[in-house]
Amino acid sequence: MQIGFDDKDNIVYVIDTSGLIKLESTFPKDNITFYAIWEEIEELVIKSQFITIDFVESEINDYEGDRDFLKKWIKRWKSRFVFATNEEVLNTAIPIVNEEYNTGFFDSKKQAIGKDEADPYLIAYCKVNNCTLITNENKNKPNKIPKVSEKNGVKCIDIYDFLIERELKMERKKR
Repeated sequence: MQIGFDDKDNIVYVIDTSGLIKLESTFPKDNITFYAIWEEIEELVIKSQFITIDFVESEINDYEGDRDFLKKWIKRWKSRFVFATNEEVLNTAIPIVNEEYNTGFFDSKKQAIGKDEADPYLIAYCKVNNCTLITNENKNKPNKIPKVSEKNGVKCIDIYDFLIERELKMERKKR
């Protein structure tokens, strides 16, 4: 007898800042049409299968605009959603930082003020923990998260790929 299991039930998704922003702006939680998406995400958060890292939390909290949904949502789920970067992740990020330092991978404004970016630590976290990274960054540019992830052996998808993997879809009401 063969026991089957669905691999998608074991995937841990790590989302970056752009992914969270895309999720919130395209599929607002307060819109009933998208309730199933947020229900799925929050169920995954409870199971520690949809997470982010402390660097992303800082980027979201540093936002000074009018939109505060993500700050409030992260604060609510912080204990299950935000994971600290440990020494192994920090050490794994060093070669990524060194290799990508002059490629345009880093935001020059943040570099100028000595502020860390989440991107290399997200990739390192996923590499160390065998997670799937969710980002909304351009898949074709060599100095963006998807291509840098690929170079480092990390699976990287966007929000739409996540919805497909999780088999989430809108269906027209039957008449």
